[in-house]
Amino acid sequence: MNRRFVFWSTFIVGPLILMSYWRGVGAVADPLVYWGNVSPSMQSFIVPWMFVAAIGYLLMWHRFFFAWSEEDVASLHYPWQEKDGKGVQRLMVLYAAFMLTSLVWIDLTRIYIQQPGTLQAVFVVTVLWTAGLASMGFGLLAWSTRNELPGSRAVLAGSIMLSIQCTWWDAIYWVWHFAW
Repeated sequence: MNRRFVFWSTFIVGPLILMSYWRGVGAVADPLVYWGNVSPSMQSFIVPWMFVAAIGYLLMWHRFFFAWSEEDVASLHYPWQEKDGKGVQRLMVLYAAFMLTSLVWIDLTRIYIQQPGTLQAVFVVTVLWTAGLASMGFGLLAWSTRNELPGSRAVLAGSIMLSIQCTWWDAIYWVWHFAW
């Protein structure tokens, strides 16, 4: 597997995620139902974080696919691992986990809203936590190279920006306040 494959995977799935959101919002009479019991004042606080998260995502995406070489990306590893040249594979696993769960969460939430049940709720919470953990994983990959690769700190910052949205606001806050 090479970085080009990971790039094209993200380039194709990214717009599909946006289309799933558009389709999901249009699939219900009142799109505010997706907010559950999150108050309107918190909604107006959380929505700007979606844009902060998008900027963080783009910071990372730029480094992984445009600023760094194939060898730089191959050198990415978690803090508890040694360099083994499998950074591209690790990056693919993180992108797959992040993007595929982002692709299905709104549909799973709509299914839960239409037919509430424990299994449906578990699916929604699982995909949100998977996306949240993957968003943190990007930063963990960059942590070990923060003093070696130029721009690693931008990846760390991007991961934090994305993680605030995906882990804190989605997987924790939204799950806690949704109408289960």
